[in-house]
Amino acid sequence: MAAVVELRQSERILIDADRLDALFRQMGDRAAEGFVMDMVEAISDRLIEIEKANRVAELGTVPAQAERVASLCADIGLTSLARVAGDLGESAKRGDLVAYHAVWERLVRIGDRSLEQVWDMPGLSL
Repeated sequence: MAAVVELRQSERILIDADRLDALFRQMGDRAAEGFVMDMVEAISDRLIEIEKANRVAELGTVPAQAERVASLCADIGLTSLARVAGDLGESAKRGDLVAYHAVWERLVRIGDRSLEQVWDMPGLSL
């Protein structure tokens, strides 16, 4: 009899709370919330573009889109998501489809959890 093993992904999500705090101190609460929301929307838009490229197997635009995602994430302290977006761009540049698809799945998981943690941060009413 074969045993079935369920593997659970366990990855630490890093958010630079100091970066977010600095944004709120510099911009004020209302402006910083608006900025963070704009960045989250821009990140989502870029990820949608990458998803479209995945569906039609046209990865030529992915490196630039992934670099933009990484930059936007860094702007609001989404450290883990920025790092994985950079990895996605690198795997697309190399044409390593196995790595690319694995990193894409990781990006989706980390993206969901990163945004969830930002929304749950005290003082942030996104």
